[in-house]
Amino acid sequence: MTNFLKKLNKIDKELDNNLVHYQVLEVNRIVKSVEEEEVLKQSPNKLGLTDFEIANLKKNNSEKTYEINVLNNMLNSLRQYLSLNYGIWSLPNLKTAELIKNELQIGSALEIMAGNAFWSKALSEVRIKTVSTDSLEWAKTSSTGKKPFYPVKDYSATNAIKIYKNVDLILCSWSPNFGTADLEVVKAWKKYNPKSHLLFIGEEMGATNSSEFWLTEHFTKSTAINKINKSFVSYDFINEKIYEIENEL
Repeated sequence: MTNFLKKLNKIDKELDNNLVHYQVLEVNRIVKSVEEEEVLKQSPNKLGLTDFEIANLKKNNSEKTYEINVLNNMLNSLRQYLSLNYGIWSLPNLKTAELIKNELQIGSALEIMAGNAFWSKALSEVRIKTVSTDSLEWAKTSSTGKKPFYPVKDYSATNAIKIYKNVDLILCSWSPNFGTADLEVVKAWKKYNPKSHLLFIGEEMGATNSSEFWLTEHFTKSTAINKINKSFVSYDFINEKIYEIENEL
């Protein structure tokens, strides 16, 4: 068990509160699933305490104010913990992957900028023929880069789109919120495989993708994407969603 979980479980035991216990159990479940390289069946439950809940906890545990603040910070830091220890920023789930397959009629997929390719694993487990690619530059300086969840081929995003130009889906999860990599992906998609679906997973004008991307690209507002996003509910304060680039064909 990691120090993160040990500390969280210790505070949970000290507070002996059902609301806290429920959330700490969920964190343990998520970490256990990732540690065992198992994709969650559905989106995890929402984590973090509201101001009202924190106030009530402090009222009934006045001597534990510090611990309550630490607890809430840890609940809100799970995504950071998973990124630092497992190299993943987005938690896929099988229900969402299945909906992507069925709603968009996907038989084959290419994940670009895949990192440790947890989304590729999810897509493959719902029987989508999946290729995972990444430039792997980040893996040279990160120990988590040695433990992908799915085999990753060493290609830049644009080269991968050019090489695997017959797939039904191109998926990019958590593109950097700096530079122009996301815009270059859209440009390559339009050139080499515009008939495919191009999905980005991230937070609008927030943790992912460039500002220019959010300001200049057009996204579909289809029934299919709405249905997919209902199964993909962010578990923390980051408003993570799935976006499809509008096909101009």
